[in-house]
Amino acid sequence: MGFFKKKTKSTDKAGGNPDSNFQQVYSDINRRWQEAYRANPRVYEKEGKLVVGLALTETTDSLFPLVPEKQWAISGKTIDLWLISMVSITKDSVLGEIEYHEAIKRLQPYILAQQDGWAFIRGLTLAEMEALFEGLPRDIVNRL
Repeated sequence: MGFFKKKTKSTDKAGGNPDSNFQQVYSDINRRWQEAYRANPRVYEKEGKLVVGLALTETTDSLFPLVPEKQWAISGKTIDLWLISMVSITKDSVLGEIEYHEAIKRLQPYILAQQDGWAFIRGLTLAEMEALFEGLPRDIVNRL
């Protein structure tokens, strides 16, 4: 005799079934993965150096390779710099650039899933994007 009922799958309305919650979250991430923007490299030359840049846009779920050198190459050329440009739709401008591997490291809290060498990065707010630059220059390309 007591005041509390044992939680069961049918009586636990507030918490839900843990397996069901997991399936819902997994299903949501899978759907978002399918709909996410897949990063496209843009190649250009600056001061005789080959630069490959990819854009991460504010509030946009995106797929980025964890190691871009394994995904893309330019036959007979050495890529001198990989970078990610942070693009704000709020400010309608590029906030700056971060060296690719440093950016992926700083983006870890926003990576919801990884598969086959790709990371699913949830859409970031303007404040989250701005915070990625802490202690870093914003204009890498012009420093070449």
